[in-house]
Amino acid sequence: MAKKLKIILAAFLAAVTIGGYSIVSTKPAYADEAAPIHLQVSPVKQKVSIVPGSKYTGSFRVQNVGTEGFNYTVYATPYSVTNDNYDADYVATSNYTQIANWITFDRDAGYLKAGETHEVTYYVDVPENAPAGGQYAALMAQTDAGNSENATIAVVHRVGMLLYASIPGTTVETGEIIKNSVNSFYFNPPVTFSSLVKNTGNVHQMSKTTVNVWPLFSKETIFSNQEAPSELDVLPETSRFNSITWNNAPSLGIFWVQQKIEFAGQVSNVEKFMLICPLWLLFVIFALLFFIIFWLVSRSRDRKRKARAAAGEVRAPRREPTSERSEARSDKASKQ
Repeated sequence: MAKKLKIILAAFLAAVTIGGYSIVSTKPAYADEAAPIHLQVSPVKQKVSIVPGSKYTGSFRVQNVGTEGFNYTVYATPYSVTNDNYDADYVATSNYTQIANWITFDRDAGYLKAGETHEVTYYVDVPENAPAGGQYAALMAQTDAGNSENATIAVVHRVGMLLYASIPGTTVETGEIIKNSVNSFYFNPPVTFSSLVKNTGNVHQMSKTTVNVWPLFSKETIFSNQEAPSELDVLPETSRFNSITWNNAPSLGIFWVQQKIEFAGQVSNVEKFMLICPLWLLFVIFALLFFIIFWLVSRSRDRKRKARAAAGEVRAPRREPTSERSEARSDKASKQ
């Protein structure tokens, strides 16, 4: 019986793994519909190095990719984040957002026809006493409500380019990898791999995360971001959460997962097994195991009961015939 159970479990394990390798679902992608008012800036981020007492010159593009013309303005705001998920804050100020006060533009406003692009030049007048480390701002472009050529704008549209500036001097590039998390079990896709890093320095640093997934009985990678790893900038004195999603994960399978994080000169590497199994299948498996255990216990009890019954029949004393017992009692009475 034990041998048969091993064969059944091995077959189930192989079926789960092969099923996890071959059953892959895909989701359709939908294109964005064209909007009458569509303001865009490019690039979305610039990293520059600035020197105290100097003037830095840069540029970005403001584009109308909609179907109507509109007026716009440009300006600079502080840029910071409010939590581990990196929700942007364009209001709060700190020692790391002073650069917003040092920026001017060659044009503060303009009008864009449909499909037109303007090049906007910005200037950073860096003070002599600018602190070493990182400085962060957002260069914003904003439409003017109600000023399109057809007067159809009901709300203000605003987009921006993030400016990451570093100032030489006493810069500190330190940090720690707080969490490198790969869950061992999922009821169903999507599957996510998460991490959390903390920048304890005074300048932005890059966090790099790679994930690889293999079926349990195969060396062929079925999910990997090795060619395009997740690279995120982490601002000074902040923590940043990162989540990588395996959207097309199968609904059933056993896998080997590796997640590697590189940050602030440190490396964290986690490797572990991962099971994806629907809840209904777990109930079926538990019910089957319960039935097998119940059957084995019942069978064992029946065997013991039969063994005890057989032993009782063998050991029972042999009784004398009734006539012989009566004569024995009469002899005993006469002697008395």
